[in-house]
Order: sequence, then structure tokens, then C-alpha cells
Amino acid sequence: MTDKDFNAMRADASLWQRAIHGVSSVLLGLVNLLSIPTILATVALRWFRLRYAMLKPRPGDIYVATAPKTGTTWMQQIVHQVLTGGRGEFEHISQVSPYLEQLMLRDFAQAVLDALPSPRILKTHMPYWLVAPPPDSRVIYVTRNAADSLVSVHSHVCLETGYRHKLDVPFFRRDFMLKRWFWHLKSWWPHRADPNVLHLRYEDLAADLEGGIRKVARFLGVTLEEDRMGAILEKCSFAFMKQHDDRFDVRVPVFDPSASRPGFIRKGVVGDGRAVLTPEVQAALGERMGPLRKKLGLGETEV
Repeated sequence: MTDKDFNAMRADASLWQRAIHGVSSVLLGLVNLLSIPTILATVALRWFRLRYAMLKPRPGDIYVATAPKTGTTWMQQIVHQVLTGGRGEFEHISQVSPYLEQLMLRDFAQAVLDALPSPRILKTHMPYWLVAPPPDSRVIYVTRNAADSLVSVHSHVCLETGYRHKLDVPFFRRDFMLKRWFWHLKSWWPHRADPNVLHLRYEDLAADLEGGIRKVARFLGVTLEEDRMGAILEKCSFAFMKQHDDRFDVRVPVFDPSASRPGFIRKGVVGDGRAVLTPEVQAALGERMGPLRKKLGLGETEV
């Protein structure tokens, strides 16, 4: 085979690869487009079930209602430390302030919401009309400079996907989290002066954290213990939250206050199954494995 023939074969292969890539991209786009109504319907049904059947609003519920990457986790921590006088401790922020959109996907949502002490601190990025906060609830609405939020959204997307996306115009136009940012602003901004809403700016909190904490306390009707202000400020500082990053990482929430946060690498031992599983679970597993062992010719000790 000559170099000319080899190069021709490579060119043909490249054409096929480009054709397959183009056709498959079009088909995937079409499938995604057709699936959008189903996805939206599923999300809507899950949300309405959570909001109107599971949440069961209580007087004094506190909603931290923010667009993505505008200081949401920071405000969750501020509210929790204001309520506890700087004594608040947890394995993960979700144990004291669950993210409602994340919780609506879990079959234990009802149990988590019912177990929270009042006043509950509830995080949400949903638009105003979907949250529909009752008049006897309290809403803390935080906004942030658009450019700063864009940079933070980009960092978050890179962290979640494990890939360093270019911060360019195509990213700006396609990213769903950014779309939610704009939807949230349009929805909540007209309600920033509602009687049960406290509107705070991220920039003001950064410039005067103590002043922001005192505003939150007054809004919630909490009388601060002055000798605890130092502890509150410390736990609401960026340095403290950065030091305890794993407590605030939304990618691995822990909703159960009685559960410690599990590590990804667990034990690496043999025989834990027989020690941990109840006889009922072992019997159910045996019923499932029995036919499979027979079909594959597996012995009792092989798998």
C-alpha cells in the first residue's frame, strides 16, 4: 500500500467519522427536544407533590430564596447561626436547611421535612409563583452582581461535570443554570419589598457581614446574644466555610441528622454482608441470586 492509498483511506475514515458524528448529534438533539415535555412534566409533578402535599407549611417557615450562585449557602449558614447563637453544628448543611429541589427527588422527603424543628430553614431556587410562600412565612431573598454570578456559575458547572468548560458566549447562552438565574430574577424582583420578604445584596453582606447578620436577626425576630456575635461571625466567615468545605458541598448531601457523612471508600473487608444484613434481607437476596446462580452455573461461594 502506498502512502497515497493510506492517506486516502484515512481521509475516507475521517469523512465517515464526521458523518456519524453529525447524524448522531442531530438525532440526539431531536431526542432531547422530544423529551423536554416529559422532563418538565415530571419536575412539575414532583415539585407540586412536595410543595402542596409533603411540605405542609408551618407559621414561621424561613425560605432562603435565591438564584443559583448568589450566596445561597452563605445565607443558609447565616440564618442557622443566628437562630442558634453561633452554636449550630452539623455534618452537612442539608441536615439543618435542606434544598427543596434536591429533596423532591428523594422518597424520604416527607420524613426529612416533618423532622425539622421550627422554624424550618428551606433553600430553594424556584421562581416565586412555584414557591408561593404563605404570608406567615419569612423569605430572605439575596441578589448578586450578574457578572460575578456568571463566573461563579461557570466554576460550579466545571466542578459538577469534572471538565473545564470555556467561559465564552456559547457557554453563556446554553447553560441551564444561567437560564434559571435570569428566570429567578424576573420572578422574584417584583416581590423584593413584600411584607414577609427581606432583600439583601451579596455585595453589602461582603462589605459588612455583621450589619447583614443583624438585619437578618431583626427580620426573623431574634434577639442576638451580644457575647455570641464573635462566634456567629466566625462561623459565617468565608474562611470558616472554606475550611469546612465538605459540610457545604451540595453534590453529596446528608439529610439525616443522625447519620454521619459516609466516605466513598468504605471498608474494603470480606464478610460484611452476613454481619450487617438481616435474615429477611439475606433471604430476599437468596431468592434473587438462586435462579441466577443456576442459570450461570455459579457456586455458592463464587459470587
